Amino acid sequence: MDGSLKRSLLLVPPESCDGCGLCCEGIGSPVLLYASRAGLPAPHPFRPAELPQNLIEEIDNHFSGLTRGQESQDRCLWFDPVTRACRHYEFRPQICRDYDLGGRACLQRRRDELKT
Repeated sequence: MDGSLKRSLLLVPPESCDGCGLCCEGIGSPVLLYASRAGLPAPHPFRPAELPQNLIEEIDNHFSGLTRGQESQDRCLWFDPVTRACRHYEFRPQICRDYDLGGRACLQRRRDELKT
């Protein structure tokens, strides 16, 4: 992360995720939960019913049979490092929806990043 982004973290109020995205880095890719699985008798239980086919294909092609924990831990597949935001926010997994903005984990990630 460059110095200007680190400085901007000091300016971003805890009520806003704008320009941050730290929760999307170093955690793998939660969207892997949406990947197709051979042998499932029904649609994937974690995949939103309205997830567009092109996003299903993007996930399936990218992860190619990996399971959670086997994917690269660098950043989420849908994280855009330029805008520092989720490319498909409206379809983000539940774990991302549950992340508490301004909560303990959020603030700790911000503090840790400012130290580096």
